[in-house]
Amino acid sequence: MGMVLLVLGIAFVVATQLALHIARDKASASLDEETAAQTKALSALAIAAHTRRDYRALETHVQALVGEGHLARVAYVATDGYALEQHAQPMHTDRPEWFARRAGLSRPATPHAVLNNGVHHGMLTVEPSAHAYEDLLWQMGVSLAALLAAALGVLAVLLHRLLKRDLGGLHQLRAAARRIESGDLSASIELPPGSPPELEETARAFNHMGAAVAELLGSLGEQQKALDSAACVTECDLDGNIVAANDAFCILSGYPRTELIGRNHRIVNSGFHDKAFFAQMWHTIQDGGIWRGEVCSRARDGRLFWAATTIVPLFDTKGAVQKYLAIRFDITQRKVDEVAIREEKARWEVTLQSINDAVIVTNARNQVNHLNPAAESLLGIPHEDALSIPLKNLLRLEHGGENCLLSPTPTERGCTGSARLVLDGGDTLDISYSCAPLSGDGGGGAVYVLRDETEKKKLVDDLREMAFHDTLTELPNRRAVEGRLARALRTANDEDRQHAFGYIDLDHFKLVNDTCGHAIGDALLADIAKTMRAALPGQAYLGRLGGDEFGLILFDTSPEESVRVCRQLVQRIRDFRFEHKGRRFTLGACAGIAPITQVSNTAGELMVQADMACYRAKSEGSGRVLLYEADEVGFRRLEAEMGWAADFAQALEANQFLPYRQLIQPAHAGAQPHYEVLIRWQRNGTIEGPAKLLPALERYGQAPTLDRWMLEAVIGHLAAHPDDEAVYFINLSGKTVADDTFLGTVCHLLEHYGVAGERLGFEVTETAAVVNLADAQRLIEGLRQRGCRFALDDFGRDASSFFYLKHLPADFLKIDGAFVRGMLDDNRDQAIVRSIAKLASDFGMRSIAEQVENSAMEALLKEMGVDYLQGYHVHRPEPFPHWQPMRASGASHLTRVK
Repeated sequence: MGMVLLVLGIAFVVATQLALHIARDKASASLDEETAAQTKALSALAIAAHTRRDYRALETHVQALVGEGHLARVAYVATDGYALEQHAQPMHTDRPEWFARRAGLSRPATPHAVLNNGVHHGMLTVEPSAHAYEDLLWQMGVSLAALLAAALGVLAVLLHRLLKRDLGGLHQLRAAARRIESGDLSASIELPPGSPPELEETARAFNHMGAAVAELLGSLGEQQKALDSAACVTECDLDGNIVAANDAFCILSGYPRTELIGRNHRIVNSGFHDKAFFAQMWHTIQDGGIWRGEVCSRARDGRLFWAATTIVPLFDTKGAVQKYLAIRFDITQRKVDEVAIREEKARWEVTLQSINDAVIVTNARNQVNHLNPAAESLLGIPHEDALSIPLKNLLRLEHGGENCLLSPTPTERGCTGSARLVLDGGDTLDISYSCAPLSGDGGGGAVYVLRDETEKKKLVDDLREMAFHDTLTELPNRRAVEGRLARALRTANDEDRQHAFGYIDLDHFKLVNDTCGHAIGDALLADIAKTMRAALPGQAYLGRLGGDEFGLILFDTSPEESVRVCRQLVQRIRDFRFEHKGRRFTLGACAGIAPITQVSNTAGELMVQADMACYRAKSEGSGRVLLYEADEVGFRRLEAEMGWAADFAQALEANQFLPYRQLIQPAHAGAQPHYEVLIRWQRNGTIEGPAKLLPALERYGQAPTLDRWMLEAVIGHLAAHPDDEAVYFINLSGKTVADDTFLGTVCHLLEHYGVAGERLGFEVTETAAVVNLADAQRLIEGLRQRGCRFALDDFGRDASSFFYLKHLPADFLKIDGAFVRGMLDDNRDQAIVRSIAKLASDFGMRSIAEQVENSAMEALLKEMGVDYLQGYHVHRPEPFPHWQPMRASGASHLTRVK
């Protein structure tokens, strides 16, 4: 009896140990994987918190995990100095400590580096909590022990009879124990009919124990699957109240677990779905079915998120639905992408329908799949009627582009071209086209874009005509003349032919424009163009260069013949009469001619030479015709002046100009000394005087720029040398006198530099004052109000000097140097000097004698009562002392006067 009980007890113990061993292994694996999942989730939260510098969400999540017993300890030390450590509170449990040590589920804390794309954020230490698994195993062991005790009790009662009656059931019990030992927990005992009742009771107890172990292991397996999954998992009761939620769902929804447990799933309802949607879902799962769908929910912060959701009902042992398990996968980005794709598709469809170009889409067989409205209009066929028609049957081309445009298999790189499209009525259109192949799962095809270029071609032709044609005079324009001149130059170089280019400038045309208006002036230009064209030989090429200037190319013409032709043309212009409202106008003209020979360089140089000859002709009087000769003195001088004027702006920027001064000495002691400011140019290694520069600047309108530069240079010098008590006189050109902004510039600079106007004087020649009398009066009065002095230069040179002396309130009269130089040998010059000195005194002015060259002149001038002396005998010009060139921005306020 004792041996039988021992054998049965050992069998039950072995089965129990095997069951507990298998359960412990699965619990250990689940614990490791749960710890890995928690570590990964906490690392993601730590990276996000480190990026935002906000660790509140991490702290909340860690408190929830540790507080609910999922983890025993969590520690995190970030690279930015942040530190976090949470320990689980001791939990009450019925299991003894020896069982926890025996189970071996405890895990040491392991630090993990938190990395994101190679960037180190901190160290995370996670110590798992095995209490739940140890409690589960303990309960399982207690249950098995109870079952074992019950079974042993039953066996103790029944075995005696069983052994007496039949040992057959023991063989089945041994076989079932061996199956359980091999891992088959579904093993059960089935006794043959007529077995002893005691043996049947033992078999039922054994089978009940196996079912309990299988149920416990199945529950552990379900939890393991849920934890192993990367999905967001929740469990709800039959009313939809949340009873469990994993970390992934908490992160996705933004709710901490404490705010989810016990709340209904409606907490994340976004209102996107209607009631019928949820009614169908509940109907499915309440009937025990599995529901699948895509659900739009609202997170705690108000954002929407989409999840591909599967809801599975979980049943109890009786087959009734006990709760629901929801598994979600975040598809928010996919839904966003789908919306963007739909919107983009809609935009492109609207664009395709709206563009003016004809768009045709074909399939792989080059049959029409789509026509936009522009294509329907161009081809004269509705979209529906064109479907599946080969493109070559829709397009009839007159010439060009057929091979590419109508190819049944467009090239991989596509093509572009132009062709002439034949319409149904026989009319034709000029079109341009492009073809791009389509590739992908749709089987290929192509997109053709056709553009009606008929109007564009006409516009291009018109623009080409306008580009080389002057619409007012119906003559070739400047560009056309330059092109024809370049061709004439090539024939002269290549074929040794001789031509000539004439530059014709009309006289008095501005008078017509100012008197009658520009419309009448335009009509005059059109008439004079016809007159000029009629007066020229057939091979002559006449064009309008702009304004009242014309260009003339005479082919195969000698210089002498070209002069003769131009003189005849000028005479025809002088004979021309134009009447408007009872007034008769006459015009004049001057012409300059540049020979076109093998030694000619470029068309641009020829135009400059002819223009230069015309300029000289015009300076000599209306009606003149002048032939350009490179070696002639006048042309060399004019070219030199042009070079000086061309280099002026660059020289000014490079600070190549130097201000000089020459003393204007008082004739008697005690008077204030003065200086006249002169200009010098550091050019090509030498110091150039003003003799060549000033006429060139006057001729080309650049003198006012130099005047303003001198003005700022002098005022800047006076500001830097407040102890200099002399008055500095600056020469002004005629255009500066006429410039109504110059007075404001003087006032601005005096105020800017803090210089008194009494230290500054200006000189203006009689010629400049006579031409601009009203402007000179205004300027002199304005400058004198600021304390500036004014001198009338070269007095006595013009016949009307005395008249203008009365109307110009000058402070000084500068006697022209021509009289001073000759007064020792000519009594008339001496009388003029004496009278001017007396006149200045009578007008309350001071007299200044220029070009005083020796002591005899000095003595005579003092005897005549002249107030100031200037010349090489008195003082030779010298550079400004301690002169510092002005910065490039120093003259930024100056305005160039043309």
